[in-house]
Amino acid sequence: MEKSLSKIKIGTAFIVPPLGAIGGPPASEKWFSEIKERVMRKLKEMYPEIEFSIHDIRDSEDVKKFLENEAGSIGYVVFILNCITGLVRPILYSYKPVIMIAESYGGSGDFLLEYSEAKTYDIPVIGEVTRDVSNEEVLKKINLLRTIHCLKNSRILFIVSPSEKYLLKLEYPLSIDLYSSLKSVEAITGVTPIILDAKEFVKKYYEPVSGSEAKTIADKWIREAEKNLETDIDEIVKSAKLYLAMRKAVKEYGVNTIAVNCIVLRNIGILDAWPCLGYMELWSDNIIPVCEADPYSAVLIIAGKYLTGRPGFVVDVAIDSLRNEVIYYHCYAPLEPLGKEKGKYPYIIMPAHLGLKKASIHVKLPVDGTVTAVGLVPEDRILIMHTAEITSIEFSNYACSVKLIGKTNVKALAENWLRRSGWHRVIFYGDWREEFRELAILLKLRVLEEDKMVF
Repeated sequence: MEKSLSKIKIGTAFIVPPLGAIGGPPASEKWFSEIKERVMRKLKEMYPEIEFSIHDIRDSEDVKKFLENEAGSIGYVVFILNCITGLVRPILYSYKPVIMIAESYGGSGDFLLEYSEAKTYDIPVIGEVTRDVSNEEVLKKINLLRTIHCLKNSRILFIVSPSEKYLLKLEYPLSIDLYSSLKSVEAITGVTPIILDAKEFVKKYYEPVSGSEAKTIADKWIREAEKNLETDIDEIVKSAKLYLAMRKAVKEYGVNTIAVNCIVLRNIGILDAWPCLGYMELWSDNIIPVCEADPYSAVLIIAGKYLTGRPGFVVDVAIDSLRNEVIYYHCYAPLEPLGKEKGKYPYIIMPAHLGLKKASIHVKLPVDGTVTAVGLVPEDRILIMHTAEITSIEFSNYACSVKLIGKTNVKALAENWLRRSGWHRVIFYGDWREEFRELAILLKLRVLEEDKMVF
């Protein structure tokens, strides 16, 4: 996946008519040149993997050439340095994702006249107006276009039962949400779903793994754990075997994300191992794991990786209305929730669900700060989000092994929860509400902030 980043192309326009609100030549030309130089120097520092194709736009002919030459770009960045000429309008109405950055004195006129109207026509545009268009906080918004590119170039391997594979390749008319889910997320984000029959996966990848190779991985996991409470060591070895099988399948299929429908496959006897410990290890291999083959969560984890630089993880959401607490629980969480630079957190290997589920992982996650929970309803083109302030983690063997406790508006969650969003949310450490809101705009999704009361 990382190789595709070198191919990112973003059409970059500087709206610089010689005469306008800022003044006229030759002083205006000198001023434009100095700003462009600062901006491009900063962009090359921040995004060395992106090809910024630069265009000066002075008149309508320049706009036409820009749109013709940059039709293959993932989106456009437009710096408005002089106005009022309306030259940004055709770029907005190309309906490509646009990040519009206007200089306060020279660009406010066009920004105010065009931005709000474009919003009413559902143009995928976000914008900023500032005296310093080379400001790093402003230029960070270009990461949104990078994220969209990474989504479009992502490939997800879904390992499901034979019957599910058959139905997912169709669009079964009696169950719209389930059997059109892959096509819906593909249409919105551009990701490529690949469906693998679990029986074929077991025969080709899982069964050939040697017991000794798996035992070496299992011993490593036990040695590095703070504690091992899983008495059935064979379950840990089978999880290691599954990890090696998943890693090989990822390589051969050329994907960056893998999603195993673990509960179904285990319960119907196709798979005899749990993937939780393997998911822990896959992040170290720069492979994105997705619990329960959830396609909605899969695209959010991919998007969040590039948007936040941090690993997201799937959770079920439980609430305690008397305490106004939200409980995020599942049987897996990443060891580096704050990103690789912050290091790994300790983990315990344990059974979960009162001992019914084996080889789960309890991660001692950070217990301060904010988390952002996101969900998706692709059929209705809605991105859902809420934030919570984390207060503690809970260790117990009922339900799932990871339990993260936070404070949020529980009453609002209960009243706003969309049934078609399912029970899962994807958690990212940090307050990323604004970043996900802007990504939703560029993907032409509506936003529901489910922790806010609507009167």
